Amino acid sequence: MIVVALVASAQADDIQQTIETLNSAEQAQKLAAIDTLGSQGEKAAAAVDPLVTLLKDSSPEVAAHAAHALGQIGVASDATLEGLVGLTGSSDPTVRQQAVAALFKLHPGHEKLQPIFVKMLDDADPAVRLRVMNALTDVGKPIVPRLIPALKNDQAAKWVCLILRNLGPDAAEAAPALANIVKNKQSTVRAEALLALAAMPEAAASSADAIASCLDDPKLQVPATYALGRIGNMSPETEAKIKSNVDSEDPMLSAMSAWALAFAHPKDTALKKDAIDHLAKGISSKNPLIRAMSAQGLVSLQAKPETLKQALQDPLNNADEPTVSSALNLLSRMGPDAIPFLIQALDKPGVRLEAVIILGDLGPKAAPAVEPLTKLLDDESPRVVNEAIVTLGKIGPAAKEATPELIEALKQGDGSIAHNAALALGRIGPDAKQAVAALTNQMTTSSHPSLQMISAWALFHIDGENAKTRDAVVAVLTSQAKSSDPIIQNSAKQMLGELNGAGK
Repeated sequence: MIVVALVASAQADDIQQTIETLNSAEQAQKLAAIDTLGSQGEKAAAAVDPLVTLLKDSSPEVAAHAAHALGQIGVASDATLEGLVGLTGSSDPTVRQQAVAALFKLHPGHEKLQPIFVKMLDDADPAVRLRVMNALTDVGKPIVPRLIPALKNDQAAKWVCLILRNLGPDAAEAAPALANIVKNKQSTVRAEALLALAAMPEAAASSADAIASCLDDPKLQVPATYALGRIGNMSPETEAKIKSNVDSEDPMLSAMSAWALAFAHPKDTALKKDAIDHLAKGISSKNPLIRAMSAQGLVSLQAKPETLKQALQDPLNNADEPTVSSALNLLSRMGPDAIPFLIQALDKPGVRLEAVIILGDLGPKAAPAVEPLTKLLDDESPRVVNEAIVTLGKIGPAAKEATPELIEALKQGDGSIAHNAALALGRIGPDAKQAVAALTNQMTTSSHPSLQMISAWALFHIDGENAKTRDAVVAVLTSQAKSSDPIIQNSAKQMLGELNGAGK
């Protein structure tokens, strides 16, 4: 017993010394201490408070490691939960992922977690709120059982319905609970529940009668009509009500009713033409909800590209930026046919970022946009510059004319712009040979291991046939594979595996 007590005392002393290392000015030592404490599990419970403090560290790397360690230790204190929930709104994707993973490991009851999330979502600015919701949506189907109890609270249900809507059919398990909200006339979130049910039409089919009863409520007519259109297979009585609403003086209800009939009867060309006519008018509406609904409706009816171009020509040329944004949402589904319109939209500052992102989704097919995208590397918005670089990288070899500008971006410190520039140059490949010197400099002198690795990866794809270059790249990645940081270590090993596979 005495020996056991001595061992336990020694372990406690080691943990306390490791906790003290958390205050180190050297980030490498701090990260090593965090990871060591996490590996101790419950034995490192004394480290919870200082680790919670590190969740607010200015370094995303430190915050991510602290979140991971807290999940391993497993103490679900109020401070831990609040700190982790706060991180789900981080702008750094790794931090968000580690925060959500830690919350799952801690497995707190919904009665503890729900009020924290509601406060976070109510108080956050729109960008943070979106990131929090995306972090939860990214968990996918496993998050659904944990969200269902929150539907009993109207304040929480508002946000939960949005997450369930984003999950779509994966959230089918929640359909009965959503239907109960629709049936409850005292609920303040019936519209949100209807839209969530619309995203899971097969699971919502058994609730069609409850949804149809909302057609008599002026506040719920539009979302109910949308849900019924998505479900299809309407009763004669329901279809008659929707037909009569096509002639409504409310432009949103009229357009939605025309769409619902066409969507429920996809082989009826007359209904489809009528719906497209209604929705095309809605694209230029002053009401942003009508614009967004009209764009989505046209896409869902799979209107021919030529029809869509005719419908969008006037909004893109003459409308305000919110209307152009709705038109761009529609263009994103048109593929390469949308490129001339997207290039045109790059001249409109308010929708420029959106147009760049859509072009990126087109990949190599967006090659005609290389010149205007390259000009955006001088844009005053760092976000636009970053996304333009990412898009040029997705275009690949056809973006070789942008190489000089990408080299200049690579030289801009060691932040995200330099990271993305290195990645884009690597994707351009051998045609970016003039970037070898700049990439070599970043690979060997950057203080950021991640930038060193990406530069090494890019050099291999540009000049990998050169034995000297290949040896230098492998040397850097081999060194990084021995890093005490597990994230850097794993990334380096993956890259070495990729290079070894390419060399066979």
